[in-house]
Amino acid sequence: MAKKDAYKLTYNTSDTLFATNLGDILAPSFASIKQTRNLLGFSSGVDSTALFFLLLECEIPFDIAIVHYHTRLQADDEVAYAKELAATYNKLCFVAHAPHFNANFESNARSFRFDFFQSLIIKHHYTHLLLAHQLNDRLEWLLMQLTKGAGLGNLLGFADERYNYDKSLNNYTIVRPLESIPKNELYRFCKERGIKYFEDSSNQDKTFRRNYFRYEFCDKLVNEFSAGIARSLSYLQRDRQSLENMLYADTLELESLKMQILRQIHNISVPMHTHKICCIIFSIHKSKVQDDENLLLLFCDKVAKQCGYVLSAAQRDEISKSRFNCKIAHFIITSNTHRIYIAQDSMSMYKIVTQSPMSKKFKIFCASHRVPSKLRFLLWAEFCAWEMLCKSAYADADYLVNEQGNQHLFTHFLAKIDNFFTL
Repeated sequence: MAKKDAYKLTYNTSDTLFATNLGDILAPSFASIKQTRNLLGFSSGVDSTALFFLLLECEIPFDIAIVHYHTRLQADDEVAYAKELAATYNKLCFVAHAPHFNANFESNARSFRFDFFQSLIIKHHYTHLLLAHQLNDRLEWLLMQLTKGAGLGNLLGFADERYNYDKSLNNYTIVRPLESIPKNELYRFCKERGIKYFEDSSNQDKTFRRNYFRYEFCDKLVNEFSAGIARSLSYLQRDRQSLENMLYADTLELESLKMQILRQIHNISVPMHTHKICCIIFSIHKSKVQDDENLLLLFCDKVAKQCGYVLSAAQRDEISKSRFNCKIAHFIITSNTHRIYIAQDSMSMYKIVTQSPMSKKFKIFCASHRVPSKLRFLLWAEFCAWEMLCKSAYADADYLVNEQGNQHLFTHFLAKIDNFFTL
């Protein structure tokens, strides 16, 4: 008898009824991943373990990935359990061992975790990342953001589409099938089936802000008002999506500058980290949103999140007070008469120095095309990097070393950015 069949035989009548009810709720989420390559972010906790068995029941294809943070003795058992489940049900199990984080554990752990997932998605061509966030998690995030003074762009967390800024890499979709399911239903699901899972002891520590919100507010609210909370979050999600669909950005990719940066970073694994290097200028025409400041701020939120950064309330205020002409963290935010522009300051982030000063002709071009001054050094760095790459690739071509060849190169570069700043 196959091990999967043995699992099914443990059901009794009440179990099967409950599974059918929960399966009906999850059917829309599962329908989109029946024929896709799926990676499940696993922890051996109740959420991801319940999702593991629900995916099995609905015959959804998937493999699992787990991170060992080496912060608790129990973590060894959690990783061993993940491997055991994978072996039992013929799934691949990927394990990453996190380094020690001296500070900002939650933020650093999250970054490490998503880098790990990203590397697996690239290497094994997964198209969907399945995460076990449930209704309580979503309410925790929303309440914590409310207390920080967040706007609609940040109240609901990150978007479900992850964009890679390396064209050679595939984008992927994040699916959270349990996002409308209360956590107590997942406990019930596992208990009624005798499914083993682990409780992270650190989740009881109220000195962690998230745990404080969980035990003082979120669990109580979800236990009493889960249906209404789920509907409200769904409505907010739709509202945000409708607004963000209006805020489609025009982009200018600084590909040569990115290649120069990659050459400088010899000690970083390309699949794990290059998706974070964003050498792109994002832009939106003010008339597209009737020059509405709130929508322009939402545009800034959206771009920052695409680059893996959440703007704080204070940073949003600074952007507004500066009239969209400031530097926030590593983001350059600037504007001209018609447009707002946002770009990561990759030159300061990666200590890029151009080999030659900005030419007079380039300065004249920028002035005539209303290129904001804060962006000109990025564009000049792109030209210098491009020129260097071209000369390296065509070292034997005489035209590249004479005046006519250089003029052709410069004209071609200007044509690349001309349309972007005159749209």
